[in-house]
Amino acid sequence: MKLKAALSTLLLLCLISGALMAPAQAGTVYSSVFSGTVNDGETKSAGGCFVSFEITNGSVHVEVTSPDYGSDDAYVPAGNAYYFKNVLRIYIASIPTTSSAVVDISKTTSSTSGTGIKVYCDTPAQNTLAGDEVSFPITIQNNLASDETLSLSSESPGGWSSKYDYNGKDIYQIYVPASSTKTVNLVVSTPYTSSIGQQTVYVKVGDSTLELYVDITSVNESVDVSAKLSSQIVYIGDKIYYDLTLDNLQAAENVYQLSVMGLPENWYYMYLESRSSSSELAETVVPASTQKSLVLCIVPPYSVSAGDYNFTARITASSNQTITKDLALKLKSGTSMTVNVDKLAYTASAGQTFTMNVYVTNSGTGSALTNVYPEVTAPSGWVVSSSPETVSTLKSGETQTFVISAQPPGNIVASDYDVSVDIMSDQATDTEEFRITIATSSYVPFVAGGIILVVLVGLVFLYKKYGRR
Repeated sequence: MKLKAALSTLLLLCLISGALMAPAQAGTVYSSVFSGTVNDGETKSAGGCFVSFEITNGSVHVEVTSPDYGSDDAYVPAGNAYYFKNVLRIYIASIPTTSSAVVDISKTTSSTSGTGIKVYCDTPAQNTLAGDEVSFPITIQNNLASDETLSLSSESPGGWSSKYDYNGKDIYQIYVPASSTKTVNLVVSTPYTSSIGQQTVYVKVGDSTLELYVDITSVNESVDVSAKLSSQIVYIGDKIYYDLTLDNLQAAENVYQLSVMGLPENWYYMYLESRSSSSELAETVVPASTQKSLVLCIVPPYSVSAGDYNFTARITASSNQTITKDLALKLKSGTSMTVNVDKLAYTASAGQTFTMNVYVTNSGTGSALTNVYPEVTAPSGWVVSSSPETVSTLKSGETQTFVISAQPPGNIVASDYDVSVDIMSDQATDTEEFRITIATSSYVPFVAGGIILVVLVGLVFLYKKYGRR
């Protein structure tokens, strides 16, 4: 048994020795941080990374996760090593059982290659649309024993732009402490005029260089459509306008077809140069890289109901590319009252009843007038009434006649008097003023004539009696 244990120990030492002699990246020195047996599903911490092992089909599935370098994995047969980001080396010495393996985990201690600065990108080639941005994470690994401040630069195709971003800041140098790593993002902006195909972006970090690739898969939008107000609230009957701006994003003049989708039945639309314009537009021309303002006029039918409506402005380029802008409209019912009368001046007699007709029309759109009634203000002593006294509902477009009866007192002095009629409702009010002239009673001339006749008869009598003396 002692001999068997000794042989097992010797075999383990040989396996670990073999791990240290396994192929390594040129110029890199590793130091073992763990050597021994791991079980299926076990995770080890090494060099700031977490290494998980899963034994399957005669090999070991190694997965490494790091807060600085991300994660990666590989299937490693016995006798082979897996290198993670030039930070760790995981060597699989043997797989003695289906649930265990003998491994060696080593971390990088130093680098003798070049300047000792390693630059790489996990995603060196990306697809995008013309006009979009692409972000490349650039990992900078300082393998030197000294801290380094490295200059950052890049070269991109004509018309393109790029910048280095680090924690939200636009930078052109980066400080990397000794034996540490930092990641910056190279943000590449492509113009809308970019040609379809692959382009190369050259990265330079200190003395290190890197090539990245951007593949323009298709052109992006040729026009951008914006609305000053994309959602409006208006009353039924009001004019509805949307102020739109077309931004030609291409370096060439474009003709755009103008239309609207999703309008309810019997609605109508017009594209205009301005709100004061009367000429409808079916298309418009926008010069290269410029903007143009348009007005979209929406015309619902008179019978439209209050509510929420949604529709879409559609702009179609000559390439048949379609750009849309969603618009919203909330229509509210408008209330309005119109009052008419036969005349504003009446002649009446003391003590006699006369009538005045008042016509009330709901001239609003959509909503009904409720609790409609006249409120009459007359001089003291007058007796007034209304027929009908009140109307519970007056729908849009309907007219109601109120007959106002008024009786002045019998002893009223002949003169001009004012009578005010206020038409009241829950939604609106209106007022009409009437001038009432009270005429002299019809018997007064006869009384006056009688008095004059009596006087004349008296004068004649006196003349006959005393005139001849």
